[in-house]
Amino acid sequence: MSDLGTRLKQARIAKGFSLEDLQDLTKIQKRYLAGIEDGNHSMMPGTFYVRAFIKQYAAAVGLSGEELLEQHKEELSANEPVAPKEMPDTFTSRRRAITRTAPSEAYAEIIPKVLVALFIVLILAVVWYFYSASTNSDSTNMPTESDGGVPYEESVAPVPEETEKATAEKEEKEPEVSKAVLSSGEIEGDTTTYSWQGPSNPQLEIVADGPSWVTATDQNQKELSSRARVMQSGETEAIDLSEVDVVRLRLGDYSNITLTLNGEEIEYKQQLQTQNIVIQFTGAE
Repeated sequence: MSDLGTRLKQARIAKGFSLEDLQDLTKIQKRYLAGIEDGNHSMMPGTFYVRAFIKQYAAAVGLSGEELLEQHKEELSANEPVAPKEMPDTFTSRRRAITRTAPSEAYAEIIPKVLVALFIVLILAVVWYFYSASTNSDSTNMPTESDGGVPYEESVAPVPEETEKATAEKEEKEPEVSKAVLSSGEIEGDTTTYSWQGPSNPQLEIVADGPSWVTATDQNQKELSSRARVMQSGETEAIDLSEVDVVRLRLGDYSNITLTLNGEEIEYKQQLQTQNIVIQFTGAE
């Protein structure tokens, strides 16, 4: 331990400070403080930091940093970190010589690759030339109409007469599909009546976008839906009306209900929140 380090350590102990306390006061890492007390200045970042850290240490324990540095300057000079030696000039000149020769070595590596690439391109050009020549020769030797040759025609197999008759008879026998027609509704009070002409198997789909009371009955007041209830948003119900002459729907809030008959949406004729929808089925046209 050096004389300077001993004086600082004794002053620290007299103040009742530990190295951790001194680290908090000076913001100097504990290992550097211990190095100052042990006289191990080689671990410091440089000469400037050695003197600066000693001054901060001395001020924290109530000593004069300048006086301590003056009294122990010989000790500090002996313990100062050794500056790194400069590289010799001969190394620099050798590096420059190597740099000058580097381009020639690079060219020596690139030239063989360029020659190989040119050789490959030459081979491809020769192959393409002979291929083009052979293709042109084949097209020149093909017979034409002016040379008396027979041009190519795609042969089409004749359709037997019996097959044509059978196809015509089948088309005549196939019945025309009747088109569904939903006539505009007649309005009476809160009831709108529609007329449906179309296939004999109509399907009604009810889709709820919000809460609404829904009930569906036939001409005999028989319930057609699963049950009369308040349908909630996202609920759907499909009703088979193939054996029904009339369907009557009671809607609590029409704006939340979408009615679709065989894929065709039924347009509301009245803007009444609570209303009745009646559909009469008259069969196919």
